[in-house]
Amino acid sequence: MKLVFLSSVTALIACATTGFGAAVPASAQPASAQPIAVQPAAAQPALSGGGQGNPQRIICQINRDRERRYLSSLFLHRTLSDAAESLGQRYADGRLDSAYFDRVFNSRIAPLGSSVSSSYKVLGSFNSDDDYVDALENSIYDSLFARTLDAIGLYQSNGVYTIVLASGLRDRPRSIDTCPGDASQYTPPDGDNSGNIENGIDLPALMCAINRERTHAHVDAFAVHRALHNEAWEQAKQMSKLGHYTVDGPRKVDESIYDQRVYVKELYWVAGDSYHNTKTLVDVLMASYGDKLLDPKYQVIGVAQKDGFWSVILGSLYRSVRIRNTCPLTLSDVDYTS
Repeated sequence: MKLVFLSSVTALIACATTGFGAAVPASAQPASAQPIAVQPAAAQPALSGGGQGNPQRIICQINRDRERRYLSSLFLHRTLSDAAESLGQRYADGRLDSAYFDRVFNSRIAPLGSSVSSSYKVLGSFNSDDDYVDALENSIYDSLFARTLDAIGLYQSNGVYTIVLASGLRDRPRSIDTCPGDASQYTPPDGDNSGNIENGIDLPALMCAINRERTHAHVDAFAVHRALHNEAWEQAKQMSKLGHYTVDGPRKVDESIYDQRVYVKELYWVAGDSYHNTKTLVDVLMASYGDKLLDPKYQVIGVAQKDGFWSVILGSLYRSVRIRNTCPLTLSDVDYTS
């Protein structure tokens, strides 16, 4: 299984490239692989007009250019975009290295197919999506126009763009539009992410999805509070034994947490049944409890599910919480607090 690829070689060293010409190697490569020089993008002049960070516009332009070369269209993949977001944030913080991409690939991308290959590229700074696509196509032409390429994921912040490419994917949408008509991205069926399961849930995927909604609402991201997280698990086990969901006992959420001498200013908790996957849980939470989920007074969360019964507990603290990874890709990236 390859971590990174070019169409005619065994591996690609993807370079994290700034708009000022400084290139930093940032992806994993096998010991036997030879690095391939990738030219840094030139500094971009300040431009006015044009949208920025619009995945639909970017993939539309890429697909049109692929069709001119008689290549099939790509699709936007939610898991790859989550990976791009995590890599982009790590790059912005100066913490992106090859070991992290190894973890991202093994935990999130490799389960997408038995022969999946993936690479990524960071480019900046740009003031429009059109300029970014032009520079991207010049920078990784062979990868972007590979016949075997299936999908991409995209992330942009402050003019710096991260793209993750993948081929050999097991699942794909029934139809692929050259230019997507809406902002939705393909979400594959739940695969083997057992290494990311905690309290019966793919915790990194859930935190990434919820924190994305909070970021869009200009609210600080959640951290996982260990006491709330543990209590959510106790609530899920209780409901599994009872055979129905409840938010009112026989084990009381607030009493159980305060009995542990946990200093929480305010609590809010919800529960339900018919858990299917992280996406459907986030959809239910946003549709029915979005005002609470996006309330800035809540800083921490605990979540669990067992046998389809789920519990989510929100809390506000008497102190601030530092968040390092708004979109964690592995359990080790999840921000916990006590």
